[in-house]
Amino acid sequence: MCLQLSRTCSCGRHSAFLNFRDNLLPPEMLLGLYCPECRRRADFSENTVEDCGWVLEYDLEGARAILAQRGVRGEVTAAFLLEEGYLSWQGLSPGDHAVNAELHHRLAPLVDQDMKQYLQCLKEEWLAYVARLKAEGWRKAQRT
Repeated sequence: MCLQLSRTCSCGRHSAFLNFRDNLLPPEMLLGLYCPECRRRADFSENTVEDCGWVLEYDLEGARAILAQRGVRGEVTAAFLLEEGYLSWQGLSPGDHAVNAELHHRLAPLVDQDMKQYLQCLKEEWLAYVARLKAEGWRKAQRT
């Protein structure tokens, strides 16, 4: 099971649902989260990674130490933490949790009427959503 939580961006206007793969890193390893509206506040360095306008700033030194203790091999970069899910979006983008909840809520009436149709609609709409994320350039969507 992985820790999941919501974090508000620097300007406070948007939030992102985050996932912590294998619970290896604590939430404190994410030093800053910047939405497209407040990204100019970010201090771009090796500690940051950009994903479709969102910027995540990590404590790379701390993350490297923790992951090395846990036997994670390879170069630990900001992109690695995001793309491999060690401290990343819950899903493929910051808003996936809300999109998924809205989709299930909207299609819920079909559950009692026609479960097969419900599952088909759910699959089709989610695949269309993922295709849109890929086209927009979301990093984790590119890996699916």
